[in-house]
Amino acid sequence: MSEVEAPVQAVGEPVSEGSWLGRGVALFTPVFAVAAGWLAGVVAQWVPGAHLDETQVTSFMVAATTAALGAGWKWLQGWQQHERLVAEGKAAPVKTRTKAVK
Repeated sequence: MSEVEAPVQAVGEPVSEGSWLGRGVALFTPVFAVAAGWLAGVVAQWVPGAHLDETQVTSFMVAATTAALGAGWKWLQGWQQHERLVAEGKAAPVKTRTKAVK
């Protein structure tokens, strides 16, 4: 008598995040931080009625740069949390990563 083998179920690959959004934010956060500092300096010098000395303009530029870096950092922490939840199967990915079948 021949034995009939039970069909083997293929275990699917774990779902992973395929979006490049986090990489883009990580790449462009320093660019936007420098731009925020530059824009703050331009605004501080050209706003009518704002009489700021060089130290105050520099402080305003540093505050704008720090705010931009902080916002980028906080966003990246949230994105990392999202990727962890996707890896654990507790959240749906923004874009599912697919592999070509050989």
